[in-house]
Amino acid sequence: MAWFTANIGYHHIHHLNARIPFYRLPQVAREIPELSMPRSTSLHPIEILRCLRLKVWDVDLQRMVGLDRAMRQPAPVL
Repeated sequence: MAWFTANIGYHHIHHLNARIPFYRLPQVAREIPELSMPRSTSLHPIEILRCLRLKVWDVDLQRMVGLDRAMRQPAPVL
């Protein structure tokens, strides 16, 4: 059933790196400690609204931040 649903329970990992094939998502979740115990939220209306305000991942802070905060930071030099 996990193959049929494309490991939907690990879909959040796909959003971190879309190049990871769906059949490898459980392995990635086991091998990366930060992904093995993701935070969960309830369906309480306040928490849903808080989630909707999250926009982008801040690598330095290692958390989601609003787009306004991300735009204030200098662009990385490539």
